[in-house]
Amino acid sequence: MSLYRTNMLAALLVLLLNSGLKAQVRQGSYTDYHVHLQDSATVQLGFSMLKAFGQAPTKTDSLILNADTLIERLNRAKFNKAWILSNAYWYGSPFTPVENEYEEVKKQNDWTAAQAARYADRLAAFMSVNPLKPYALKEIERCADSKHFTGLKLHFANSKVNLFDKAHVSQLQKVFALANENRLVLFIHFRNAQDWNGKTNAEIFVKHLAAFAKETKIVIAHLGGWGNYDKPTDEALKVMVTYMHKNGAGGNNLYFDLSAVLPANANEGRQPAEGKGSWNAAAALPKRIGQIGLDHILFGTDWPLIDIDPYTRLLESALGTPIVREILRNTVPVDAGK
Repeated sequence: MSLYRTNMLAALLVLLLNSGLKAQVRQGSYTDYHVHLQDSATVQLGFSMLKAFGQAPTKTDSLILNADTLIERLNRAKFNKAWILSNAYWYGSPFTPVENEYEEVKKQNDWTAAQAARYADRLAAFMSVNPLKPYALKEIERCADSKHFTGLKLHFANSKVNLFDKAHVSQLQKVFALANENRLVLFIHFRNAQDWNGKTNAEIFVKHLAAFAKETKIVIAHLGGWGNYDKPTDEALKVMVTYMHKNGAGGNNLYFDLSAVLPANANEGRQPAEGKGSWNAAAALPKRIGQIGLDHILFGTDWPLIDIDPYTRLLESALGTPIVREILRNTVPVDAGK
């Protein structure tokens, strides 16, 4: 679910008024690494989830979005591939309890796999699950055995994961180890709360979790945040960058996607900050990306929240066209899946 919907709409209005930013026709085998589809069951549950979060649904929230819809948008943007992240974890969310929970989780994961299989050369399926549920390991094993999935999506906020709870960390270690054993890419929405200490959470991640998935890839969504790029997110990234450099080859399995990282006033934010203590996201973001290394940054939209062309223009306004073009060319070598 989005916590930056209103801000993103405002940002798009800014882009429409900015005549200097024009979409360029892209050629090549580009990938949108952060995509969600919606069947009728997801739409209905999504309305309940929006209500639980005090948000109003938009027209997009009521649409059925399947593989055909996704391929059409990829073709329009001249993109070749996409990673489809299952919404099955919604069915295990404490925010919206459902009947026959595990059966619904399985149905959603299987539907995602079936959609990806319709365009097997272009779409990769990611199962998802609330990692704290009693059935979590069983479901990961079931999906891994099917050989229909490239990876596993975890959403710490929606699943109410608390890294200060030792029991949660212990369970996550089992989940990471199982993903590692099956060479499933771990795709993680890491930030779990608005009031969040990025530094200490990231320290727990690198000290107690990352080592359990050294033989597979780990992708951190939204550059470690959950929409916009604020100081706690930057502090989390700083810890992860240090981990990558200290571990050398051991940190080479860590990647970050760019979906939803820009503040709504991205264009205005390029102005100098006022005062030494002011937070300047527009200055901090390129710095951290440079420290990570462009080859470990992935393009993602979090579609259907935003489409490829408008989000590419938004990124270009903050990072510059050459950097964004280089990021678009990045790929992630994976062992699992098709």
